[in-house]
Amino acid sequence: MATSWKVSTALLCCYGFWKEMRPSEPYLTPYLKGPMKNLTEIQVDNEIYPVWTYSYLVALFVVFLLTDLLRYKPVIIFEAATFIGTWALLLWGQGVLTMQFMQFTYGLATATEVAYYCYIYAAVDEEHFQKVTSYTRTVVLLGRLAADILGQLLISFASATYFTLNCISMGSVCVALIFAIFLPSVRKSIYFHHTEMPTSSQMPPESSAQKHDSQYVTDGETDGVTDDVTGGFTDDVPDGDKPGASNDRESPWPRTNANWEVDASSLAYSINSVNDNTVSVTTLPEQQTTEQNEPTLPPGYCSRLGTIFKTMFKDFLKSYSNVYLLKWSLWWAFATCGNLQVGNYIQNLWDVISPSRHNPHVYNGGVEAVSHALSAIIAFGLAYLKVNWRIWGELFLGVVSVGDAALLVVMAQTSDIWIAYLFYVIFRTSYQMVITIASFQVAAQLHLERYALVFGCNTFVALLLQTIMTAIFVDERGLSLPVTTQFSIYGGYFAIIGAMFLAKAVYTLTKRGWRASCQLPCNAETYRELEETTH
Repeated sequence: MATSWKVSTALLCCYGFWKEMRPSEPYLTPYLKGPMKNLTEIQVDNEIYPVWTYSYLVALFVVFLLTDLLRYKPVIIFEAATFIGTWALLLWGQGVLTMQFMQFTYGLATATEVAYYCYIYAAVDEEHFQKVTSYTRTVVLLGRLAADILGQLLISFASATYFTLNCISMGSVCVALIFAIFLPSVRKSIYFHHTEMPTSSQMPPESSAQKHDSQYVTDGETDGVTDDVTGGFTDDVPDGDKPGASNDRESPWPRTNANWEVDASSLAYSINSVNDNTVSVTTLPEQQTTEQNEPTLPPGYCSRLGTIFKTMFKDFLKSYSNVYLLKWSLWWAFATCGNLQVGNYIQNLWDVISPSRHNPHVYNGGVEAVSHALSAIIAFGLAYLKVNWRIWGELFLGVVSVGDAALLVVMAQTSDIWIAYLFYVIFRTSYQMVITIASFQVAAQLHLERYALVFGCNTFVALLLQTIMTAIFVDERGLSLPVTTQFSIYGGYFAIIGAMFLAKAVYTLTKRGWRASCQLPCNAETYRELEETTH
């Protein structure tokens, strides 16, 4: 009998919570520069931390393919094992070379996180996607929040050492490994292991709600479809991505035709199957299997692997030919690069402003806890925000990016640790807010398969930019700049992003007419009329 979706979800949630319950993370820099490791600021900033960026970038592409090929569970177990290796090195390793290897294993662990978020979609039926996505993402936030609070309480009131916090983190990731081992195996994945879609005669009757949704997204042109949650639109979608349209992508395995529907309140994506009367599937001659849903690989696997890469490349071209998706993806990649860089070196900046060697009152964990809590609250509130992002999105992205630039420049110049704490919370919260909106806008344009690909490509571009930035400004073989100068550069980086989006927003709104844009409601017909008058 198949494992209940509740069991799979519960085990994955337990794994997600315990792998994030690492109270030592906000105190990594003080720990490395403290008496236990006795490393210098230059060694930590310019020799050790850059290794994480490089290993993350190299591992991401390989992990993306292996996650799909191995069907998630082995990669999840590997993630837990690399976390254990990371903390074993932190607890008992010494010297720069050992800590560099620690950052390498940590880069592998963070790169394999994609398996955690993809596993559940292959383990449960589509009718449960909304719930399980909400659960798995919520426990990650809860795990981080619990870890931040626990670490701050132990440091402030129990006089715990950083070594003690690392021991707790080690225990947590060991518990996570146990849950990972007991996860049920899955038989399907996005590219390598497809499950054949039932024929129209095998499909269950369509409910009235499904008929309404199907009619809503297929009647007329896609140019007028509204996004009820975010107030945006789903026009400019390539024909192959239109919900209900036949997809002409060549795939060596059958796949399910599905479209994304965004659920902002749970920060999740649910999938509504499109009930087509006919399904056309290209089947290769050697693609015969002895049993339906059996994931065994047939002969000619090397040629089929080439077909898979061709399919992925076609998906890539079709996805990014959508100008609206490309715009949000560009901000996604650029801003994520800056956010990762800030998150990776913020502890170094705090330690320069208020050295932990001379200050026993370190509140890094409390600051991270506030940041995570505010991010979750604001992201949840986006479910009730009605904004026409097709009109105001560029202006919003520009204003937030310029604001982030100002925050980072002030953080680089201030000598007050509390101002640095406050501005960091505002920066991280604003990023989480906008990346949530960007995720909604991108997901609304894509099918399940292409969303996974676009998510991976955006992350890869962000890491590539971060690697270039690290090699030039941070690495000892580059400029090896002090952390305060780095943050000034990060501020200039966000200022450039903001200037580009603001310039595009001013041009677009001026062309349409500012007054007309302000009076335009979130309505497809009026939006189309305005577009016709401005061209």
